[in-house]
Amino acid sequence: MKRKNYWFMFAILLLSLTSLSPSFDLSNNIGSDPPGNDPLPPSQTPDQPESDLGPIQVGVQLDDAEFQQLLEMNEEIVQETGAKVDIVQLSAAASDMESLIQKMSLGDGPDVLLVDSHWIKPLALKGHLLPIEASQAVIPDSQLPGGLLEPVQWNGYQWGIPFDIDPYVLAWKPEDMEGDLPASRKGWQAFKKKRDPKAVFTLDPEDPYAFAAAVYALGGDPEKPDRQVLNLLARHQSSSWLQFRASPMKQADEADNTSPVIIAPFSSAYGGLPDGFRIKILADNVSAYKPVVRSRSYAVTAQSSQSGSSALAMNWITEITALSRERLWAEKTGRLAALPVTYNISDSAVRNSGGMEAVERLRALLGKHAAAGLHFGQEDGFLQYMQSASGLLRGVITAEEFRKSYAGTGK
Repeated sequence: MKRKNYWFMFAILLLSLTSLSPSFDLSNNIGSDPPGNDPLPPSQTPDQPESDLGPIQVGVQLDDAEFQQLLEMNEEIVQETGAKVDIVQLSAAASDMESLIQKMSLGDGPDVLLVDSHWIKPLALKGHLLPIEASQAVIPDSQLPGGLLEPVQWNGYQWGIPFDIDPYVLAWKPEDMEGDLPASRKGWQAFKKKRDPKAVFTLDPEDPYAFAAAVYALGGDPEKPDRQVLNLLARHQSSSWLQFRASPMKQADEADNTSPVIIAPFSSAYGGLPDGFRIKILADNVSAYKPVVRSRSYAVTAQSSQSGSSALAMNWITEITALSRERLWAEKTGRLAALPVTYNISDSAVRNSGGMEAVERLRALLGKHAAAGLHFGQEDGFLQYMQSASGLLRGVITAEEFRKSYAGTGK
């Protein structure tokens, strides 16, 4: 009897302890929210962070009229998106570019650049740019002529987006040339002999593309000029081939301008071609050398990544390079769009001189070949080319000193 009472009391005690202890959830919370993390109703869900609206800074190398046009286009984007974008001018002079690179090395610089495409590789080499593939924006490079991409590609990445192109031209009056332009170096030399000691070409001595165009016009290689063409263009006390003007096309009608041929960018002829002049774009399918074309590209700087604005920077570039804005830019500035857009050239002088037909031939050429690379075959050689060209034209260096930049190449 005592044994039965003992087991009965033990069962009551066990039931009592079980009822007092917390229950165990054998489901291990599968399919349920953990304690303390119950989902909030939609109205109580925490706000998502707003899109990055800036501010960002865009540094550009533009003339005054182009700068004003870009400001107007940017204002349209700002009104549409609410982003804060500040556009500032950058000098294209070699010394000023060196200063900009130094500032960027210290982490101080714009978030976006619009610069000569020749600067893209040097900036990428120094770690100052972000590769375009790292962005999330849609890049219209599939429609770009392949020849425009070479200057902005390095180490397997693309570092810039070509925006506009400006081929170099010869401008002249047919009556001053006794017909058409000479077709060879010997032809130019014969023409010069008749004019001695007067100059043949007018150009800006601080413009490396004008120098390269003079080399091309005389049948030379703009990338690595031969000894003879350098000696022809070098500064001499007499019989100089060149006359210098900071704005050759605008100063064509000055009384002391005695040379019959102007070397200048296509854009300077747009809206500014003197009466009676014709133009010829220096791009020839039968030439053994690459054409002289200046292009400018947008790039996103490493500075934008540090400030957390790289996505906005890339989105802004996507907006500014849209087809409609490329078309407007070309029509307003005379700079040819990098993208193959159709636009109206209002300048009848350019149209009547055969300029637009030459533009189409140039586009076809750039679809297959790159423009002349003014860097002596070095990724970061543009600065040296600029300084060497100016030095040769002004008599600071000789032709042999110029050639030291590419000695041993057979030129």
